[in-house]
Amino acid sequence: MEFLLLGSLEARRAGTPLELGGPRRRAVLTMLLLHANEAVSVAQLTDAVWDSPPVSPESNLRTYVAGLRKVLGDRLRTRPGHGYELVVEPGELDLDAFEDLVRAGESALIEGDAEAAADHLGQALALWRGVPTAELNAGPLLRAELTRVQERRLTAVERFAKASLELGRFDDVVDRLRLETALHPLREELWAQLMIALDRAGRRGEALEAYAAARRHVVEQVGVEPGARLRQLQQVVLESRAPSPAALTAHRQLPMDIAEFTGRESELRQLCAPGPQTTVVISAIEGMAGVGKTKLAVRAAHQLVRRYPDVQLWADLHGFDADELPADPSAVLESFLRLLGVSGAQIPESLEERAALYRDRLAGKRALVLLDNAAGEDQVLPLLPGGATCMVLITSRRTLLRLDGVRSLFLDVFTAAEALALLSRIAGEDRVQADREAAERIAELCGHLPIAVALAAKRLARRPQWTMRDLLTQLERGGGLGARGVFDLSYQALPENQRRLFRLLGLHPGEDVTAESAAALAGLTAFEAGDLLETLLDEHLLQQHTPGRYSLHDLLRAYAAEQVAAAEPPPARALARRRVLDWYVNTAWRSAQRLNPQRKLEIAAPDPAVHPRSFADRDAALLWCDTERANLVAAVREAAEHDLPEHSWSLAQCLWDFFNLRKHWADWIDTHGIALAAARSVGDRAAEGRMLITLGIALREVRRHDEAIEHTQRALAIFRATGDRSRQEPALNNLGIAYMVQGRVDEALACYEQSAEIARELGNAHTEAVLLNNIGLLHADAGRFDVALARYLRALEIRQEIKDPYSEAILLNNIGEAHRGLLDFAGAASVVDRALEVFREIGDLYGQAESLDNLGLALDGLGDRRGAEKCWLESVALFEELGEPKADEVRGRL
Repeated sequence: MEFLLLGSLEARRAGTPLELGGPRRRAVLTMLLLHANEAVSVAQLTDAVWDSPPVSPESNLRTYVAGLRKVLGDRLRTRPGHGYELVVEPGELDLDAFEDLVRAGESALIEGDAEAAADHLGQALALWRGVPTAELNAGPLLRAELTRVQERRLTAVERFAKASLELGRFDDVVDRLRLETALHPLREELWAQLMIALDRAGRRGEALEAYAAARRHVVEQVGVEPGARLRQLQQVVLESRAPSPAALTAHRQLPMDIAEFTGRESELRQLCAPGPQTTVVISAIEGMAGVGKTKLAVRAAHQLVRRYPDVQLWADLHGFDADELPADPSAVLESFLRLLGVSGAQIPESLEERAALYRDRLAGKRALVLLDNAAGEDQVLPLLPGGATCMVLITSRRTLLRLDGVRSLFLDVFTAAEALALLSRIAGEDRVQADREAAERIAELCGHLPIAVALAAKRLARRPQWTMRDLLTQLERGGGLGARGVFDLSYQALPENQRRLFRLLGLHPGEDVTAESAAALAGLTAFEAGDLLETLLDEHLLQQHTPGRYSLHDLLRAYAAEQVAAAEPPPARALARRRVLDWYVNTAWRSAQRLNPQRKLEIAAPDPAVHPRSFADRDAALLWCDTERANLVAAVREAAEHDLPEHSWSLAQCLWDFFNLRKHWADWIDTHGIALAAARSVGDRAAEGRMLITLGIALREVRRHDEAIEHTQRALAIFRATGDRSRQEPALNNLGIAYMVQGRVDEALACYEQSAEIARELGNAHTEAVLLNNIGLLHADAGRFDVALARYLRALEIRQEIKDPYSEAILLNNIGEAHRGLLDFAGAASVVDRALEVFREIGDLYGQAESLDNLGLALDGLGDRRGAEKCWLESVALFEELGEPKADEVRGRL
């Protein structure tokens, strides 16, 4: 029997739901379950079932009990003089399982084991299916009982959040607490934990919004101010002068540990031994390809997490990847800084400044940094923390002699005993012992190289009818020694469809592959490709650091490239490469449509065998771009290098909104530079002009103004020469912005006016509104607020027809500034308040900060100093979160 209380009431026998009757009979069963294996009196049941009981409730209760007894049998007993009792066996009631898990979680918290606490409490909360017995007409006693159960659940939520916060799992906590605060808006502890999670995740503005929402609920529903804890948290968030670093965990950054890890016990002890207390600990694992450096480093890192619980960072530096350049330390630092809560706008441009900021963010933190596959000392040096509380694990095929204080560990191939141990672990101890001589010979033929031994053992494990001697015969027949012989044996034993996909992976751009991109590469469905990838993973021919994403070991990637060159004719290789690039271009195009629906991009249709991904919303599109970023950058380069220039520039322009949103300046400049060269190589003037415009915008954003103007002028010259008026319009607009930034007002105004004229001529209302706004900005800067206001209002009319909330909010904010310039402070406050509301709706933090500053100035003009200071405090917090120098300017108003 199974009884379910944590949601809609259910009882099941052998998995089959039982008919429990109407609301009052179900109320009786609920009360009996809440007091399972105890006698429940008639008086208690009466208070549980009715607010106003009938004249003779005993008769009604006997009827309900009789009906339940037909379903439950002798489990429901009459206790003369005491009432009724329902017998429930251990493990039958979900409420009991919930309570057991909660108690285990609470004990783990007391013992300081946040990992176990989060696990137990998470399992407990997963048992809930909704609001308990919401369909009942419960009486006062049962309502009180159900409230007690709900209270226990909320306590479990709070303790789960506490454990998750200690582990740095901020996103999980935020998602859960947003739902819980919506359901229970007066429970201040939930709001407090939501504020803490948002602040620690570097989302200070949202933390302040959470406080404002909590206060609104408490004031409106109770009529008092929030409690001391919430008020103190608000002050902590407001007074913080640095972005809160998102303390990460092994579950977030370290690759998955290897279940089949074997041997290396002395090496592990050496790596995990305490180091000097006065400087950062640096351990370098050195050795040949395939010797297991990464596996050892990952195993050591997982063992070291308790010693370095605050932050764990990981990067593959691609030092010896035949198809990819070594990772630029500046780009790695950008990634690390973002993970540490630094916004894109706050990340410095130079390598030295990034390294300094990185060391500052890790100062005083117990941080572990895993740098895999390092090319050499110059690549690693900028990535080293500066504090004695940090540790760095490095793997490399080279000896890193110039790293001061490094503890080097040379990793050789397995000993014979370790190789046999790995064979036993994967293939089975009994099979090794049945023919130890053959097992030892297999290990020798594998050269005791871990990757080769693992592949050989996996072949045995998947063929239970084989003996060690059978595998030995296969290896000797192939005549190969070391890894290559095992690769051949594993590859040749695959069915042709698996062999084909494996070798085609040698053509895939970037670091890893998904079922969807592999499907495009091979002309399959994603379902078919996913099955094949899982099979290759089972065969140990692929690795998986993240669920759903697969990668090749360096040696196997080189082997796959050899096989595809040998087995696939050039036209087949070209088709596969074009298909996978089609997939990236068209999926990136669909993501761009979500990120910026106003931008019109024209791309070629994909191969009919290619099925690009679609996105339900903007967040899904942005997540895909974030996840695929390295592959997307590699795909732009891959297309340019393999005579697919249109794919190169098409993909680059599809990525423009993503790079701009995330402030990936280096990727933006690199990819668009590659795409520009690709367009020039085939004499495509239109594509060259488009790449010059977007590259010019990137150069302007990193303050290389002269270069930005030069690129934009060249683009304008191309479009004038080709008579392309539609492209002259954005070229003139961007040239005007570049001039405006340099203070060349007359030249900027001339560009804007020309561009606006073209926009009107072409009927492009969106661009006309943009240009009217820019013209208004120039007049406002010159103090001509009446002229600026007229331009803004005309732009707003157009915007309201287009329904573009982001641009409308910008205009409303600018209109408010113009009203202030004309000393109409009431009008300014009204308009800016609308802008602030829109910016909050679309989640634009910079817009919120600007509007709050503007609103504060308007309120100050009206004499509302207290209201103004409140706005400025919030504005400062947001600007600081974004790393904007304007925070100091706004702080000066306080």
